[in-house]
Amino acid sequence: MIKENFQISHTFAQMIVDAAKEVIGKDIDFIHLDGKVIASTDQDRIGSFHAAALQVQEKGSVVEVLGNEAFKGARKGISYPVIIDKKILGVIGISGDPKECKSLGFLLTKITEVLIKEQMIVIHSLDELRSSIVRMLIFENEKGDAFMNEHLQQLQHELEDRVFVAIIHLQGLNNNSSLAAKMKEILLEQGIKLFTYLFPNQIALIINESQYKIMLKRFESNNSFKYMNCSIGIGSIGILDELSKSYKHAKLALKYALSKKVTVCIYAKLDLEMIMENIDFHIRNVYATKLIGVLSEEEITLLHTYYDNNLSLKKTAEELFIHKSTLQYRLDKITQKTGENPKNYHDSVKLYIALILQTL
Repeated sequence: MIKENFQISHTFAQMIVDAAKEVIGKDIDFIHLDGKVIASTDQDRIGSFHAAALQVQEKGSVVEVLGNEAFKGARKGISYPVIIDKKILGVIGISGDPKECKSLGFLLTKITEVLIKEQMIVIHSLDELRSSIVRMLIFENEKGDAFMNEHLQQLQHELEDRVFVAIIHLQGLNNNSSLAAKMKEILLEQGIKLFTYLFPNQIALIINESQYKIMLKRFESNNSFKYMNCSIGIGSIGILDELSKSYKHAKLALKYALSKKVTVCIYAKLDLEMIMENIDFHIRNVYATKLIGVLSEEEITLLHTYYDNNLSLKKTAEELFIHKSTLQYRLDKITQKTGENPKNYHDSVKLYIALILQTL
């Protein structure tokens, strides 16, 4: 059975485009039926008008955009109608060469349909039940009604007034479906009742505030999580109305955990990152590109290691298995490329900020 009058929220649409980009590798937009971009992998496009989407609705089929601004607000690429049960729910577009994008279109629409249908399905099993509750709370902001209370009782779970979201990123989940089943077993053993799989390789959890400290310890020290080779982002604690915010914060923390290659990252401990998150996306991107855009991946890794070791040349060289003089040479090359000296305090701060902005 399918839910009636289903609406795609901004948070859910953003999850769709983020998940699709992980598979396709292109910038993707989700456009509402009124032509407004409600989610995008390019944050600058959210809220803009996309004329090609209206053309998609009118034709009820794919529209190729052969050049930027061929349609007002649209970029070169292809736009597809999102059709569920013969009804257009929105439009999703891929930016890039239309010929190249065309080969990705089928995969994109299938990913989108699967994610939306999963959100729309009425519950039949306990797994579907827990998944549906998590998705409603995070993506649809539903709470506290008779439906929710009744189904929480079925799971024998009491939801507190204050909760938080955690996101687990599993390496290799696409190639090993048993990993998801194993993680489900581990979560239930830890007393976590509310979680759902997010395409392509993540699991979102909703946890009560009273479990916050103990779950942080378990995430960091429990051998089961370490054995699963996962990274975990912990969102902020808040009321049920703020779950979509906690989800966003958990995503930021997870992104930082993945960049630092650590098991757990807690949003509440990301002091500079929290401030910088509120800087306009375009400004963040311009600043990071200006300072470190010329650096190679190896040089970026070197700087991360340098800062992780508190600017110690000796410790950095040891971790990178290079001679101290080699490290000095490579830092000098970074100075030549960027105009900023990592060994100078003020210049070093600028480069450090650029590295953080690159991970947001």
